[in-house]
Amino acid sequence: MKRFEGRNVIVTGAGQGIGRAIAGRFAEEGADVMLVGRRREPLEQAARELGSAWAFPADVSVAAEIDRTVAAATERWGRIDVLVNNAGIGEEVPFLEIDEESWDRVLGINLRGAFLTAQRVAREQVKTGGGSIVHIASIDASGADGSYASYNASKAGLLGLNRTMAMELAPHGIRVNCVSPGFTHTAMTEEAVPPELMDYLVNRFDRVPMRRLVKPQEIAAAVAFLASDDASAITGIDLTVDCGLTANWYILETIPEATG
Repeated sequence: MKRFEGRNVIVTGAGQGIGRAIAGRFAEEGADVMLVGRRREPLEQAARELGSAWAFPADVSVAAEIDRTVAAATERWGRIDVLVNNAGIGEEVPFLEIDEESWDRVLGINLRGAFLTAQRVAREQVKTGGGSIVHIASIDASGADGSYASYNASKAGLLGLNRTMAMELAPHGIRVNCVSPGFTHTAMTEEAVPPELMDYLVNRFDRVPMRRLVKPQEIAAAVAFLASDDASAITGIDLTVDCGLTANWYILETIPEATG
């Protein structure tokens, strides 16, 4: 498919993991992709590998850098058809120990950064007749996963931002949606998990109905669908891609068997 032939796409956090997979999917479907992230080297490597992509280092939590990013995209393209707000970080800190700097750092990238980027891009899309914006949220927006209060709060806030943007921007021809990944197989996952446990997560993950982790390419496919004309009547939704994890709480399955 070449659904994005001749279209221009910005992907933030595009240097690795889910963001890199998303950028790759759009490039495969014919788009010219602007790769945005804080580190130049992985962005430039991705740009070389993808061909129809170009690197633009920027910190999405800084308004001036987002203004510079959108100005560069507009100067090069004239119009921005799609924005994917993927940039995000997480810091595992117990709630009682989170300091303000850590809280602000996570919210600054995950929520403030998404707001700043979406607002600046949407202003340009209003001028050129519309477009599509896709935020990458998380299943952690609706269920806690460890000591990640700041991350969970930022993703829950993103869902609220998504709904309001969809309502306000629809008259301008701009569709806004979220994709919420479940546990996903990325390089960061492999770094954090012992090899023997990684085999379990990939091949027989009992907690998940499909018994495996989500693949980054599967997140990318969902994003591309929502950004494409195939989803022309869809706005304001949160599309969960989690191999069925949130479809079942597994309460009965985890009750210990009676003994004695």
